[in-house]
Amino acid sequence: MSSMPHSRALTLSAIALTLSLSVAGCSSSSDETESSTSPSSESTTAESTPSETEAPAETEEAEETSGAADITAAPATGISITGDGYIYSVPEGWELQDPAIAPGTDTIVADMTATGDFANNVNVILNPGAITMDQVEESAPSQLEASGGSEVSVRDRVNIAGSESAHISAKATADGVSYVVHQYYPTNDDQTYVVTFSYDDTVAEADAISIAESILASWTWS
Repeated sequence: MSSMPHSRALTLSAIALTLSLSVAGCSSSSDETESSTSPSSESTTAESTPSETEAPAETEEAEETSGAADITAAPATGISITGDGYIYSVPEGWELQDPAIAPGTDTIVADMTATGDFANNVNVILNPGAITMDQVEESAPSQLEASGGSEVSVRDRVNIAGSESAHISAKATADGVSYVVHQYYPTNDDQTYVVTFSYDDTVAEADAISIAESILASWTWS
């Protein structure tokens, strides 16, 4: 009987995973269009002098290597989870779940000490190929809102195992249960992984991010 809240929670969190999958499907073409028609790129080509052409290159390099914060949280000390190309640890009391309860997921782990209607959990899917963080930040908010998400927020980027990752958060409700989602998108070897943390809406934001970052601090590529 006590397992019912956990199964229900994991099923709900899969909604967020499905939403994140659509980001890659609709963003690549728009990104190509923007890059080819950007007014700033056209004006630079037409008006820049040799000295001016060096400045944009330096700016682009700075943008590629900065803007993401390192995670300083202590790595989680619970069980180690091995997925397709990655390994991470979870907090004490979290247990591996059967991915079949949320089709499309690679790994799912839930806090089995939860006593309410929602078990905090993390799950991972392999996105179809790699996507850029600009694509995520441009497309995810509208995708989430169109699918019923609210209070969607693009957070500061973080570094996960050497990969710059976007961070998107949102609130959602399904089957009468409200919950909060924090998603991250580390990429390795032309593969983006969508890491979704789902929390009961009573969990303080600072605590939610602390849990997520403790898991992400343990993330390694295999």
